[in-house]
Amino acid sequence: MTTKRRKRYVYKAVYTNSSYSINKKVRKILIFFFYLVFFVGIIYGLYFGINELLSIAYKSNKIIIKDINIVGAKNITKAEIKELLPFKIGDNLLKVKLSETESEIKKLKPELKNIVISRRWQKINIKLYERTPEAFVIQNDEIRGIDFDDKPFPLRGFMSEMKIPKIVYKNDEERKRLLDFIKRFKVVCARFLDNILEMRINNTDDIIFVAANNMTIIWGQEMPEHLSNKFKNFQKVYEDAISRYRQIEYINMNLYSSGRIIVKPVTGILVE
Repeated sequence: MTTKRRKRYVYKAVYTNSSYSINKKVRKILIFFFYLVFFVGIIYGLYFGINELLSIAYKSNKIIIKDINIVGAKNITKAEIKELLPFKIGDNLLKVKLSETESEIKKLKPELKNIVISRRWQKINIKLYERTPEAFVIQNDEIRGIDFDDKPFPLRGFMSEMKIPKIVYKNDEERKRLLDFIKRFKVVCARFLDNILEMRINNTDDIIFVAANNMTIIWGQEMPEHLSNKFKNFQKVYEDAISRYRQIEYINMNLYSSGRIIVKPVTGILVE
């Protein structure tokens, strides 16, 4: 009798625990479903609420452009930039597509390195970053500037009077090589580039300078690791040569690694 009673209690306990477990799962599902509906409702309300607010803002006559401020214009005029803008004074401020406008103006004005357009209250700010030529190039029979980004662009303002070399090249690879050399050479040569009219690569793959006094400088290979010392030695020979001779035909640096620099004045040859 005692054993049967114990079994009955065990069955009852198991049944009760099972019912409790099922009810607990149902409650969790119902709570999860409640929160899901709640958050979906909030997101739905926010979406339509924000759209409604934007709709009101687009129609508002208070959120308009009252001023367009352009800074950084040196060679490019502010009027040029304003003509390219797809918006004007009186347009809705929120409808301005900033990134699209920036990209389009950079395509139309390659002389701009960058342009940054930002919104302020009733105002559009435009910051221009103009390119500075590091050399001249000939494109379509026209002299253009080019910077270290390897981007040719039209000359503006007084750029055509700058003391920078013209680079002559047979292909884009040569142009890039000469630009890279100028970038490194500029660091060590101080203002010597002011004396260089032209720079090119000859048939033996040597870099050639033509100086303002029609003197040719056969620089040879770039040798970046020796550039500073090579220029110091060249400068000593160059200054000595122009003090001794009225006119120099060329200075040949091709044998520099062997400890020789050849100077050819118009009257003869001098080896240092």
